Amino acid sequence: MSLHTIQINLPDPVFRRIKKRSELSHRSVAEEVLAVVTDTFDDDIPQDVTQELAQLDLFSDEELWAAAKITVSDEHAEKMQGLLEKQSREGLSQQDEQEVARLSHFFNRVMLVRAKAAALLKERGHDINSLLA
Repeated sequence: MSLHTIQINLPDPVFRRIKKRSELSHRSVAEEVLAVVTDTFDDDIPQDVTQELAQLDLFSDEELWAAAKITVSDEHAEKMQGLLEKQSREGLSQQDEQEVARLSHFFNRVMLVRAKAAALLKERGHDINSLLA
């Protein structure tokens, strides 16, 4: 499986707030982002993703490193971008809306798995700075 990198660009004010929260809680920025996302969507996390996140606790360090580097393929990202552009231009069919929901679920799953894997690696004493670059 080839790995691709995806970055989230945050506006400076948002990043500064996350960074300050991470310093106050003695967590990395990645751990703080995970905490914010988890707190925000705790009740909204689908059962399959919750179960997958719980399984990460059992992963070896090598498996966690692989999980922390999982990315969304260019094909998936381009498909979502096209659907979002179509939505703003003309609206979406029911089938398109289902595809957006499926892709959103997938993207959120990838983000949560990466964040939790990074947090677990940090807890285990690993330097995760390479994941944050």
